[in-house]
Amino acid sequence: MTEPQTIKITGCLKKILYRNEENNYFIGRFICEEDNKLVTIVGYVYEIQPGERITASGKWVSNKKYGTQFEINSIEVLVPVSEEGIERYIGSGLIKGIGPVMAKRIIKKFGLDTLKILDSSPEKLLGVDGFADKRIEIIKAEWKKQRYVREIMIFMQSYDISNSYAIKIYNTYGTDAVNVLKTNPYRLIEDITGIGFKTADKIAENLGIQKESIYRIKSGIIYILKTLTESGNCYFPQEELLLMASELLGVEQSVIVAIIDELAQEQKIIVTDEKKVYLKNIYEDEIFIAKKLKSIRDTKENNNYFEKEKPFAANEKIKVSSSFENDLISDEKITDIAKKSGMLPDEVQKEAIKKSLSEKIVIITGSPGTGKSTILDIIIRFLKNESKTVLVAAPTGRAAKRLEQATGCQAKTIHRLLKYQPKLNRFLKDENDMLGADVIIIDEASMLDIRLFRALLKAIDEKTKLLLVGDVDQLPAVGPGNILADIINSGSFCVVELEKIYRQGGKSQIIYNAHRIRDGIYPVIRNSDYNDFYFFEKTDAEDAVSAVIELALERIPSSFAFKTLEDIQIIVPTNKGIAGVNNINLKMQERINKTRLYYNKGMMRLGLNDKVIQLKNNYEKEIYNGDIGYIKNIDFELQEFTIDFDGRLIQYDFNDSDQLSLAYAITIHKSQGSEFKCVIIPILTSHYMLLQRNLLYTAITRAREIAVLVGSKKAIGMAVGRNITESRYTSLKELLL
Repeated sequence: MTEPQTIKITGCLKKILYRNEENNYFIGRFICEEDNKLVTIVGYVYEIQPGERITASGKWVSNKKYGTQFEINSIEVLVPVSEEGIERYIGSGLIKGIGPVMAKRIIKKFGLDTLKILDSSPEKLLGVDGFADKRIEIIKAEWKKQRYVREIMIFMQSYDISNSYAIKIYNTYGTDAVNVLKTNPYRLIEDITGIGFKTADKIAENLGIQKESIYRIKSGIIYILKTLTESGNCYFPQEELLLMASELLGVEQSVIVAIIDELAQEQKIIVTDEKKVYLKNIYEDEIFIAKKLKSIRDTKENNNYFEKEKPFAANEKIKVSSSFENDLISDEKITDIAKKSGMLPDEVQKEAIKKSLSEKIVIITGSPGTGKSTILDIIIRFLKNESKTVLVAAPTGRAAKRLEQATGCQAKTIHRLLKYQPKLNRFLKDENDMLGADVIIIDEASMLDIRLFRALLKAIDEKTKLLLVGDVDQLPAVGPGNILADIINSGSFCVVELEKIYRQGGKSQIIYNAHRIRDGIYPVIRNSDYNDFYFFEKTDAEDAVSAVIELALERIPSSFAFKTLEDIQIIVPTNKGIAGVNNINLKMQERINKTRLYYNKGMMRLGLNDKVIQLKNNYEKEIYNGDIGYIKNIDFELQEFTIDFDGRLIQYDFNDSDQLSLAYAITIHKSQGSEFKCVIIPILTSHYMLLQRNLLYTAITRAREIAVLVGSKKAIGMAVGRNITESRYTSLKELLL
């Protein structure tokens, strides 16, 4: 059969029928200039807009379902030559500030001179109804940006780089973007989030950079170390690093050893005597944290009111009532403070409170329901009664808000506490301007990574008391380090370990089952007298998803008077698959959100009123990874979302939509630090790779009132039986000894 001949056609893109932003594939309707016929064009090309005049190179193909189509190999964008073409072009969403209505007004006034006006005299738009100085400034910047972004897109087309990165590349390098791409593509790895070594390496290969290039190997080693750091490690054994680097780079290990030595001499990495390979800043973080923690522990307070005569003994822990004397912190004082707030602590709680008040550094750990919040509340009230200054914080906004609700004490995120400045990329609070407090309390300490903890410790005076509160059995921090576990396991600091269940008088089946799962015992899945834990057996993934949606939308709201969006959260082990986050979100969106106002984001769409989750920390907006909000407005002219995060209305540019995802269902990792009235957890054997004990434990303990498992008994058994705690390479425990 003869291969179709490659030809060129010129015309105007009338309409885009489909566009996949992830892989650049699109389907459009195209008017050919030669015969004025309307044809269908398809292909993988950089982003083009309706109204643009293009010359497309490709071939005619026959599709059994859709008929004859023109399959594009490449395109050249031409200047639109008709008023209709220009109107469709500038009103297509290409330029922030100009939508279809404004485009029509501009064309009516300027006609074929419109593009010339935008190029050289955009201030003349003031003569068009609806245009003010602010809008014109936006349009000027956007028009200029689009010219450079298109140049970047044309260049990137050959290297399989997604169009969604074009704006980020432009925002990072400006008009120098293409020059950077051509001369040093490995810079993208460090400067652009989401672009990895393989993408940069493909560009480099096409540019003729040799496999044995020293810069290539250095970039590869740094990339591997950064990737390992992002997955939680502080260092990596050199022997294992050599294997990974050799496989990635395709060069001999002997060559890599020499480059590692060179990187160490340049102080970009640290190689210890034990052949632990660190990124320099992470090595310095661990060393600093260990020294500062010991310094705080060993430094007396400004006022020795709380100090006991007998010093802390190594590996000293309190689990039950123990022999502990401190005349200054009497049971009567604690009881009196507690009564005023309507609480009555038992003997175990009193001892825990006294221990917490008597040491410079204390770790309070225990699962939900064991009274951590109650003890914190009494401790804070006691300290304030003694005129002590107390600061309270948590790693995330949701955790801080929950802490504030539990204790009545103002709580902040650690970033807000340290006055983080996004534009400067630094904290204002540091060793030169420390936090003024007698006591600092950090909740959800299991979520602390090593970088944030160092920043916090830099701003803490050695005479300040530090309380770290958290559940060591939950998933570890997303970032590098295993702070809470390493401090506890070092045996060098006082640990208050709470075990007795207080929530709902100790009758909570949620907490009871969480403890069983933590200890490797199969949970009790029959309905309890307290009616807070339920199991619905579904072995088929599609049946399970249907059951989850029915429970979330109908059965639970009607039975418990819960609100589907605010009170009920679906929590899933994985993003992919039939019973994964992505599929459940789409099905929930179809059922719950009937709006026609959508912004399409690849295979997902974000609509008015949708429930969304922040996927990464955005310090400038003070919105953090895991924060949940609701889309309140979509402005297609200004290309912005307005999202309500707990009463704060935050503006998002469409280009920042990669920071957002639907949140009717979220992953267990994203649920850390949050609590919901009700959680629904699909758990199936198809989730096999992620079925492990601490994951199921974390999911169940996100529920405050109702926990529901939907899935198979076998999958629950698999999770309970797999105690695969995430192994991380850290040295903090040894440094604290």
